[in-house]
Amino acid sequence: MTKAYIIEEFDNIIEIGITLGFNWFRGHSNVFNELTPEIFRKHYLDKVYLSLSPEPESRIAGEFKRMAPSITNELPKYSNHLEWLFLMQHHGVPTRLLDWSENILIATFFAVNSDYDKDGEIWTFLPWKLNEYHGFYGLPILNRNKIVKFLSREIFHTNPQKLADEYELKEIPKVPVALQPLLKHKRMTAQQSCFTIHPKPIVGFTIPEIITDEDYLIRYIIPKDLKRSFAQKLSYLGISYRTIFPDLDGLAKTIVQQEKSCGWGQPPALKYKEYK
Repeated sequence: MTKAYIIEEFDNIIEIGITLGFNWFRGHSNVFNELTPEIFRKHYLDKVYLSLSPEPESRIAGEFKRMAPSITNELPKYSNHLEWLFLMQHHGVPTRLLDWSENILIATFFAVNSDYDKDGEIWTFLPWKLNEYHGFYGLPILNRNKIVKFLSREIFHTNPQKLADEYELKEIPKVPVALQPLLKHKRMTAQQSCFTIHPKPIVGFTIPEIITDEDYLIRYIIPKDLKRSFAQKLSYLGISYRTIFPDLDGLAKTIVQQEKSCGWGQPPALKYKEYK
C-alpha cells in the first residue's frame, strides 16, 4: 500500500499544486488505496458476475458501439478504438481508462464534494515517469504509439499475442500508459482531462508498483471534517459543478449547493504592505 500524508489545511492543496507543476492529479471521495479503472474493479471481476457475463469489457464496449449510432451521428470512425474509449469514459461507461487532471483544484473537487462521512484522497504523479517504463520520456503521439494502439484495440481482439505480433511488440504490454486526449468534449476541456490507459491488472505492474519513488507518485488524505470547507473554498476559486460540468446539470447543482451554504457577512479586507 502506498504511504499517504494528511492534508491539514487548504493552503496545503495550493502548495502541492504549485510545487508539482507538471504532475497530474486524481481525487477520490473515499480512501481506495489503489489506482484501478472501473472496468477492472471488484464488481466486474466477481466470479458470480463473470459466470453470468463473461468478458464484460468487450461486451460493454461492443454494446455501446452498436447502439450509439441510433442516438447520434457525431461518433468516431468504427476502427478508432481509442476515441471510442474516450467517448465511453466521457459518458460514464466503465472502461480501462483512468481520469486525471492537470489541475489539483479539480482533483480536490472530486475528493471533497461527496461522501462527507468519509475521508477523501488525492493521488498525484509525474506522467513522464510512468512512460519511462515503456522506453520513452514524455507523452505518446496517439496515432503512432504502438502500445497505445494495442491497449485500445485489445478490448475487441480475441488473441492478445497475435495482436502484439501485429504491432511488432516484444511482449504483451503489462504497464499503463499516460496520455493526453484530443479535447473534443466540453467536460474534458473544463476538467483539463488526461488519462492513463491500462491493460488487465497484473500484480507487480500497477502504477504504485512501477513508480515507487515518492518524488514521482504520492498520495494525500483529506479528512472528512475538512471536506465541506474545502468545497466552499473551491467554489470561491471558480471550481464548481457549473465550471467543471459546463451544462445545465452542472449549473443546477451549483445553484443548489450555493443555496445550502450559509452567508455570514463580508469578512474584513486583507491588507498587506501599502503601495506608495
